[in-house]
Amino acid sequence: MISITAEEVGLFARLIHDRTGIALDLGKAYLLENRLAPLLEEAGVTSFGEFFRLVSRSSAWVPRIIDAIATNETSFFRDQRPFSLLRDKLLPELLGRRRAESDASLPPALRVWSAACSTGQEAYSVGMIVAELLGAEAGAWQVRIVGTDISNAAVVRASEGVYSRFEVDRGVPDRLRDKYFTPLGERLRVEAGLRAMSVFLEANLLAPPDNLGQFDLIFCRNVGIYFNQENRRRLFANIARHLRPDGALFIGSTESLLGVCDLFVRRECLNAVYFQPRPGAAEPAPPQTSTAGIKG
Repeated sequence: MISITAEEVGLFARLIHDRTGIALDLGKAYLLENRLAPLLEEAGVTSFGEFFRLVSRSSAWVPRIIDAIATNETSFFRDQRPFSLLRDKLLPELLGRRRAESDASLPPALRVWSAACSTGQEAYSVGMIVAELLGAEAGAWQVRIVGTDISNAAVVRASEGVYSRFEVDRGVPDRLRDKYFTPLGERLRVEAGLRAMSVFLEANLLAPPDNLGQFDLIFCRNVGIYFNQENRRRLFANIARHLRPDGALFIGSTESLLGVCDLFVRRECLNAVYFQPRPGAAEPAPPQTSTAGIKG
């Protein structure tokens, strides 16, 4: 394998940070070597310096670098606690409030944002819980689950909703697998109704699209750990603008907003932690529009 020098680490680290906010240092040299090695081979170059010069001349390589570096480790119902809290308390309460707020002219609506959605398992996990809770009533609701990720390759795969049997079986209970997945050769595909309520977009969380609007639930788990302190503040300040006053934010189980962002109030229930907007702390994002394929 081609080795990367400290100077070359600095070059790629700056490029990646400028495009994604992800912070890399010399301690991540091995990651750059492993993740970018296939691209060097494809480009036919023999050093990271030569590859960087090629990237500087042709920006088409940049999305490929981002796809290679982005961490796409995920699974269905990863860390059961947030999903149990959603199913048993938060979602029933939210659905009750939205049902009471709706009138005859508009159906009740629920909007969920899976930020850094990777290949879509988190978004579809939430979708299964929503579908189970709504049951036969689902057709009378406007449900939209928006997944965003910096990696175009991850977004494409999430949109397809096709997974190996191992990926499904290691996280999805048999009853839900049989109900919400259909065989596709040796793999399984998320059923059409669940895919219809979900949309996946390529987006940078440090500069999210203006037309996202506000959400009832936001998942942004294990994302801030890849950012420096300044970008963590930017990340959660952006998220605060997109969360409805009675909504809930989930972050990673080992993450904390203490000393990072004071726009949220920490809550704990059913052995799970979530956050709600501190009243009046953040200016709400503008209303969601129908552009960029975001509906509902």
